[in-house]
Amino acid sequence: MSKEKFYITTAIAYTSKKPHIGNTYEIVLTDAIARFNRFIGKDVFFLTGTDEHGQKIQEIAENEGITPKQHVDKIAGQIKDIADMLNISYDKFIRTTDDYHVKAVQQIFKKLYDQGDIYKSEYEGWYCTPCESFWTETQLVDGKCPDCGREVKKAKEEAYFFKMSKYQNKLMEYIESHPEFIQPESRKNEMVNNFLKPGLQDLCVSRTSFTWGIPVEFDPGHIVYVWIDALSNYIT
Repeated sequence: MSKEKFYITTAIAYTSKKPHIGNTYEIVLTDAIARFNRFIGKDVFFLTGTDEHGQKIQEIAENEGITPKQHVDKIAGQIKDIADMLNISYDKFIRTTDDYHVKAVQQIFKKLYDQGDIYKSEYEGWYCTPCESFWTETQLVDGKCPDCGREVKKAKEEAYFFKMSKYQNKLMEYIESHPEFIQPESRKNEMVNNFLKPGLQDLCVSRTSFTWGIPVEFDPGHIVYVWIDALSNYIT
């Protein structure tokens, strides 16, 4: 008789700076849940790892006089060393610079493009480098990033976009018919009221203003943006 499968993951840590207490706190809690589920007989797969691409990392490496790969190798090594020192029982430590992850992300991007979910257009807005986020004029707070409060700069570039708007009704229907899908209830309400009901906007999923990332295989001037690169680690 096969065991019930149980999958659990941390958010993968961003390798811009050295690890902090939040990384440790999260992985210890996740480890406790994984160990308990193994103890009661489930087939557990526990994932953790590191998110290693982006403009912020490229700029930090340039300021340090090293390559982005040298920088992320150092930080990812520190994060893994801490997990091992704490005897964390992870089954896989993934890095978004791993060859198989890079290949899979390129395949995912191409499939989404081929089936009409991704299209090329142009993005213009206010960009916050630390958050790696674009904002509209109305989203800024006192002319600064609404998330971190730092300065933003005007940016315009060609980009690929994912048709999130295409899936709005399907998402609403699924969430309504599967009330346990997003927990706790407060987070479900936040997702529905703040994002879905006002209307989903198409999402920028490539960048051309930096080079440290996974190239779009069929359009090499473009780098796959974090939403498809880092988030895909939970699949790859």
